Amino acid sequence: MKKGDSGLEETERLIVLIAILACALLDVYITFFVGKVVVYTHFFYIPIILAGIWYYRKAAYVALFLGAFHVLTTYIYAISHISMNFNILILEAMQRAAIFLLVAYVVGFVSENHAKSQLQEEKRRTEELRKNEEKYRSLVESTEDSVYLVDRDCKYLFLNEKHLSRLELTGKQFQGRAYSDFHSAGDAKQFSEKVKYVFDIGTSVQHEYRENGKGCYLKTLSPVKDPETGAVTAVTVVSKDISGLKRTERELIETKDYLNNIIESSADTITVVDMNGIVRDWNKSAEGMMGYHADEVIGSSNRKFFVVPEEADRIMALVQREGKIKNYRAIMLRKEGELVLISMSAALLRDKNDVPIGTIRVSRDITKEVELEKQIKAERDNLKLISESMADGVYLVSEDYKVEFMNKILRDEFGDRVGGICYKVFHDREKPCPQCKSSVVMTGKTVRWEWYARRTNKTYDLIETPLTNIDGSISKLTIFRDVTERKKADEVIQKLNKALELRVVDLEAVTRMKTEFLSVTSHELRTPLTPMKAQLQMLQEGYMGEMNEKQGNSIEIIQRNLTRLDTLINDILDISRIEAGRIKISLGPISINDAVKEAIKMQEPFAEEKAIKVSTKLAKLPNIIGDAERLRQVIGNLLNNAIKFSDISADMVVKTERVGDNVLFSVTDYGIGISKEDIDKLFKPFSQIDPSFRREHGGTGLGLAIAKGLIQAHNGKIWVESELAKGSTFFFSIPIKQEITEKEAPYFG
Repeated sequence: MKKGDSGLEETERLIVLIAILACALLDVYITFFVGKVVVYTHFFYIPIILAGIWYYRKAAYVALFLGAFHVLTTYIYAISHISMNFNILILEAMQRAAIFLLVAYVVGFVSENHAKSQLQEEKRRTEELRKNEEKYRSLVESTEDSVYLVDRDCKYLFLNEKHLSRLELTGKQFQGRAYSDFHSAGDAKQFSEKVKYVFDIGTSVQHEYRENGKGCYLKTLSPVKDPETGAVTAVTVVSKDISGLKRTERELIETKDYLNNIIESSADTITVVDMNGIVRDWNKSAEGMMGYHADEVIGSSNRKFFVVPEEADRIMALVQREGKIKNYRAIMLRKEGELVLISMSAALLRDKNDVPIGTIRVSRDITKEVELEKQIKAERDNLKLISESMADGVYLVSEDYKVEFMNKILRDEFGDRVGGICYKVFHDREKPCPQCKSSVVMTGKTVRWEWYARRTNKTYDLIETPLTNIDGSISKLTIFRDVTERKKADEVIQKLNKALELRVVDLEAVTRMKTEFLSVTSHELRTPLTPMKAQLQMLQEGYMGEMNEKQGNSIEIIQRNLTRLDTLINDILDISRIEAGRIKISLGPISINDAVKEAIKMQEPFAEEKAIKVSTKLAKLPNIIGDAERLRQVIGNLLNNAIKFSDISADMVVKTERVGDNVLFSVTDYGIGISKEDIDKLFKPFSQIDPSFRREHGGTGLGLAIAKGLIQAHNGKIWVESELAKGSTFFFSIPIKQEITEKEAPYFG
């Protein structure tokens, strides 16, 4: 608080005294009337802290008094209560008194230092204000413009030397004189209105003024405000001689007719702005984009068209310095208040003496273009987000070999080298390698090549494809797939092939090796599927931001193909287990009819897509001993094949019946049928009658081979009866009774 305010100091002193008295009374009351030894002295800190804030280190006296008072009351209380531990009570009271003194010293010390720093800051500001005032006065006196200060009644408060000479005055002769003493009644009235406006509104205004044929002046009236209240106390007037500029303006107008046809016929907005920022021409396109007619803007400052008025000054300064600018982006304000994002190109206009007289500006509305850029950037950000979750490495490199993006996989492998040069990052070279220099990708083609990285001792399968940026430049998108294990597998296969060339290998051993290889490969293929599915699910559920419709459709396509790939891997695993005699069958009591119904329900969506009617004829059967999950897999496969090779709106019949000690299942379709020659090709791995069927209907050729293996594992058999162009019936039969067990069934081929 400021010292020297006697009323305030009295109030502070009274507050501290009241707080001290209250603490003393509280001490007496608690000690002698309540009769309890409790810790209540935290209230004593109130007068101590207040004294420290207001009286600095003198707070120690208050702390000393309160500490002594507290020790005294404790001493009296301890003497009067013989049973109490006298030494402990006195020691605790003295400890509290010591803390009072410590708190008083700390608070007083901090407050005193704070007050000193405030005083130093106030002195610094005063000195700075004095220096600024001297600079301002020096600037005002050295300018070629007239500068003067007037009050609300237009009486002069200050005139610089330039204005004194214009009024033919010297020294203090202006004191007590008004503007009207030196100007005509009409000029004085107009000036008075401008001054009143500045006082009332508190903003600057400009107007042009001609002085008895002597010249033309641009007057800028600016408010002088009280720094504490913000009220306008005076008006500063800067009167600039613009006679030369007016001559330039006339010259500029003379060129207007020459440019007018070009300006008016342009699809872009074309405006002419003089060196003072005043609009001198405004074409039809400008009217359409900004909403102002030419007669509304010509002669006014161009600052009002910018959301940030200072932007107009920056553009003018930039054009003056550089001579021209291209594709300068700025936010403009339409007459209706709407924002418009423009791209501006501007150049200096010069007179015949090469003196700058203004600027010509060509602008176009790029609001939609920028919105599109944002969408492209968002899509690219989404692409980067997806890349971050990929199991493969992904990076972007510009045409000048600069790394623009690396996903997490590559950052973990090579370090975060975004901004580095690609051939240095990946190849430890000082010059581009042949692959880096290849221009094939930059021409729009995708290339694929293999690369061994010494740094990581890994082999990568690289897929490089062009990616067009917002500005039209092309970056190279490269996907790194670690194929080290595959290469090792390839080497194993090559060694096996060489061994086969030298000696005849037992066919059963070869089949077992192939099966193990398929099993290992399938497991390796499945490993990245789980995180990919999880990431896709997170994308769909919005954990990584909201997706648009196109992105959602793309994710659904990816998921369908991942499901298809997962099915393929499952089929490969199943056939490999079956061929290896390792297919696990858990036999137990089941209802074959329930398995049929569940399989039909799973295939209903595919049947509905082709409007196929599925009829069932299920006999009343006893429970059989079988693996429900595996039998559903077989039945589902047979149903799927029947749907796949049936015509639109065709019929299908599913039957179960008892034949002796077996149950017989059959599914009949009226589709394309199978010739007798082709029936022998069925039930073999990777076998389809015609490769064109695979392209048209999909599938791997493993389904019937898996079905055969699973039925054999149930000690049953599977077969087909068919006639070309009339349809097919697939059958399988399995025993009703057999041993309940879990086993790995052998494969009979």
